[in-house]
Amino acid sequence: MPPDLLALTAELVAVPSESLDERALADLVEARLRERAPSLDIRRVGDNVVARTQRGLDQRVLLGGHLDTVPANANATPRIEGDRLHGLGAADMKGGLAVMLTIAEAAHALGDRLRFDLTVVWYVAEEVADVHNGLRARSEEHTSELQSLAYLVCRL
Repeated sequence: MPPDLLALTAELVAVPSESLDERALADLVEARLRERAPSLDIRRVGDNVVARTQRGLDQRVLLGGHLDTVPANANATPRIEGDRLHGLGAADMKGGLAVMLTIAEAAHALGDRLRFDLTVVWYVAEEVADVHNGLRARSEEHTSELQSLAYLVCRL
């Protein structure tokens, strides 16, 4: 049975994550990954979450998306009407985050059948001044891989 991306997106929209206050959503992402994709290397850097396969394959696919939303404006509660979801962050970027979670879970399920390595990055503070950006701010403190991802993901 295919994943219910609409329901997963609604679940993510229901978690407040205005810029600089993304901890609850990062907690949900990390917990879901640890439960549903335990074969991935899952790391938490502040409220940024990185999940990756480590099979040493020649190709690596990178997916990145931000956890934060703009401030709420009478749109904090998700509402589904037919096949449409309304709510804070539904289009930017929680629908994309739902897809990223689903892909990470699929990578776990595929195991050795996955033909490339995968890195998925959920990061904070994209909707505010660049100085706060989760990857940029943390890249100086952590692995060289995270440093190279910071430049790419900040521009997705």
